[in-house]
Amino acid sequence: MTIPARYQLYYSIRSPFARRVRIAMGRLGLPFEAREVNVFEPPADLLAANPLALVPVLVVNEKPGVPDRTFSVPDSSTILEYLHESQGERIWPKDLALRARVRAASTLATGLMTETVRWFLEQQRESPSADWGGEAIANIERTLAAIAATPLKSPPWKVSDLQLTQAGYDLIVALEYMRLRLKGVEWEAKYPELSRFVDQHRVRQDLAPTSPPA
Repeated sequence: MTIPARYQLYYSIRSPFARRVRIAMGRLGLPFEAREVNVFEPPADLLAANPLALVPVLVVNEKPGVPDRTFSVPDSSTILEYLHESQGERIWPKDLALRARVRAASTLATGLMTETVRWFLEQQRESPSADWGGEAIANIERTLAAIAATPLKSPPWKVSDLQLTQAGYDLIVALEYMRLRLKGVEWEAKYPELSRFVDQHRVRQDLAPTSPPA
């Protein structure tokens, strides 16, 4: 009998939400069984792990081979919270004030992911809604302006030249996903500092392996 790995991660290769979890697990040195799925044709095992058919989903086998010690954790933020609590509080800063700042910044970055996914999916419709698309772009523009007004070389995005916070990782993931999906939206020309931030860090060993394909 094959004993399942302690961690199994359902993901899609272009999902920014799944990518933030893949990066975090790599940073924590946690091996996992990668289960790539097509969320538009969800397999039965994904639906069993998350009936919403969304990724990422982390299946945790507390005692591999013992079924009643296995549980599923859906949603990237919930997964990161579980990893933070179970792995020595290494995702978020220990200092309360700094943790609040980093979490708030992370919320902006994941909001960019959400709005970009929303805009992209709407464009796939036979008759995309101009109102929905325009609202998503407006939300993205306001968020980019707010982020660009912050110091990108220090908290809440970085704690040193070489060390990104979780929010810093999330911002890079969000901006790379925007490069992939927001065709025709010239955000990089308007916010060159954000474009530079991505280019400075995207080749890092803890980021490059998970970069989404075109």
